[in-house]
This record gives sequence, C-alpha cells and structure tokens, in this order.
Amino acid sequence: MRPGPGRRRLRALAALAAATLLGAVASAARAASGDGALTVTDDTGATLSFSASPRRIVSLAPGATEMLFAAGAGGQVVATVLGADEPAAAKALPRIGDANTLAYEKLVALRPDVVVVWEDLTNRLVVDSLRKLKLPVYFIRARGLEDIPRSVRQLGRLAGTAAAADAAAKDLDRRIAALARRKVPGEPLRVFYMIWDDPLYTLGGRHVITDAIARCGGRNIFDDIAFPAPIVELEAVVKRDPDVMLLSAPPITARDWRERWGRYTTIRAVQTRQVLTFSDKRLDRMGPTAIDAVEGLCLQLDGARRALSTGPVTPASR
Repeated sequence: MRPGPGRRRLRALAALAAATLLGAVASAARAASGDGALTVTDDTGATLSFSASPRRIVSLAPGATEMLFAAGAGGQVVATVLGADEPAAAKALPRIGDANTLAYEKLVALRPDVVVVWEDLTNRLVVDSLRKLKLPVYFIRARGLEDIPRSVRQLGRLAGTAAAADAAAKDLDRRIAALARRKVPGEPLRVFYMIWDDPLYTLGGRHVITDAIARCGGRNIFDDIAFPAPIVELEAVVKRDPDVMLLSAPPITARDWRERWGRYTTIRAVQTRQVLTFSDKRLDRMGPTAIDAVEGLCLQLDGARRALSTGPVTPASR
C-alpha cells in the first residue's frame, strides 16, 4: 500500500532535515580541515573573509605575482600586470594594465575571488575603483628584505598553499641571514638611487632597496622621506652630495643620464666617476629574487668604496 500524502510529506521533511544536518557536519569538517570558510589578515592588518580559499587571484604588481608563485599559488593567478615576468610561467598570464591604469571590463570578466595589490605602489584611484566594484582587496606591504618571506607566508594562508609557502619562506629567511653576516668597514657610503629622470624619481625610506643599500654598507641619501618613490629636486641631490650614484635603467638609458649628470661637477660621485649603472630588475621588482640581486648591489658598492679610498678626490662642498 502506498503511503498517504501526509506521510510522504513527513518523510520528505525528515529527509531534508537529515540532509541539512549532514551538510552542517560536512561544513564543520571543512572548516576544521581548512577547506571551508577562511579568514586571513593581509600585510596592513586588514581582515578578509572568504567562503573558501580563493581559486581565482588577480595580481596588480610584478613583485606580488612573483610572491604568489613562490607561495605555490601560481596556478591560481588568472591575470597580472605589465612587467610581471618572473618566474617564467608568469609571462603567459593575461595582462590587464599596470599599477596606474586597469582594463576594468577585463578584470570583472575574470571573476576574481581576490585582487592582490602592493600598498605603496598601487595608485589609490585604482584601489578605490576596485572597492566600488565590490572586489576583495588584499594588500602586500614590503619595506625591507625581511618583509618578503613574511608576505610569502601570508599569501600561502590566503591561497590555501601554506605548506609550500612556509618552505619557500624558510629558504628566503636563510638567504637573508647570509646577507646579515656581511661586514662592511668604515662609514656608510652616501648613495643616490635614481629610477627616472623627468621628473627626477628616487627612493625614500619605505622601500626594500633602501634596506638593501644599508645591508651593503651604504645609506640612501633620501631615506628621511617617508614615501617609497618620491620626486626630488635636482638641487637636493647636489646639496646632499652622494658618494655614489646608482642609475637604475637599461645601459643605453643610463648612459644618457650619466652624460647629463657630468655637468654637475660639485657632486663627489661625479668627480670620482662613481655614477654607476645598476640594471638588475629583480631588485626593483621586490619579489623573492630581489634577495639574490642584493649580492650584485653589494659588489658594486664594494668597488665604489675601494675606488673612493684609493683614487684622487677633488674637494667637494658637503
């Protein structure tokens, strides 16, 4: 005999209750195992919540893209920006603009679970636009070499690849510790690091390269500016009179810059021919491979130190 409508309704309600209970148990199990709801803190201390680890990540900085790959999350990055060419696999990713201008229609079409930006380098108008689009924004903040492995670890928590990220960060910590064993005699060299000519861009105190210069026995002459990449006046460079000028540009561009600086003969670096090209993009990108680039920077400053200690120096205004 078939059960009546009332009994069938009771059975359906019982089945629904059982399914709901099983779903709740499964959700609790996923949360306990890390496969369910996720709450992470980015480098600025902001908290983000997700129903699960983000599977579709857009990165808006070359260094952030490199960090994501190091954290084991390269397969989850669906787009990045111009200049993100490390590691090699990143070159195959779609490009949606740069830190200042984005193709927002393409970005929305990608349906990202989260957008990773570099706090000090991403245009605030871009960040405001991301928030208007209701996209979760995760900030990276790296102002010294030791921040790089810390950020890699945090990105591993975000992407659900903590084991791979922790292993990579441990190796980065080891390489940074090796740099700390470097001993440089004498007073720090006063270094001007030039990244563009018109307007004249340099580095401030809140930049990974300023830390790298210090580890090599130098001091960024603009480390008192609390901004990562400030515009400065030419007269300020002359007044601060660097011992060494590092031109961060391809060789041909750096040659043109060097020729123009040759007119400013009161600058000690010009007098002693310590206006040098530094074209290792790994350091400018500030990803994990920046740590490997520091050794080349140190060797260049070591050479300048030797030249300044042995060569004739025309008295310069201090």
